[in-house]
Amino acid sequence: MHPVSAQAPIDNKSIPESVKKNFADKFPSVQNPIWTQPSPGFLETNFVFEKHYIEVMFSTFGDWVSTDTKLKVEEFPASATAYLASNISGGKITGYFKSETMKGIGFYAEVKESGKIFTYTFDADGNFLSKVEEEE
Repeated sequence: MHPVSAQAPIDNKSIPESVKKNFADKFPSVQNPIWTQPSPGFLETNFVFEKHYIEVMFSTFGDWVSTDTKLKVEEFPASATAYLASNISGGKITGYFKSETMKGIGFYAEVKESGKIFTYTFDADGNFLSKVEEEE
């Protein structure tokens, strides 16, 4: 869930029916999502569901791409939390997230260190995978 640039919402009439149907199948209780287009070929919406901020992406063909859910620290894998505690001296964790894609589930944390934002990525078991600097 990276900072989103100010994107204008897309008129609901312009959203392909396949996207609307597949979104409704996956999130039946979410009504009237507001869509944006983060890049060509993709549509994105975000909402709050069961006290969690959620961001969902679909292709413009209607295929689900990903769901990112902001977590509370206690919902983040303990091994990933321990890794962060011992590897980000001076950094500040700005968010914990669960990422679901067709490849499976993973986790990531966004950390502000030395004025820059880094994403620390973990597998489904909370094992460290990578650290990437995000572009502003």
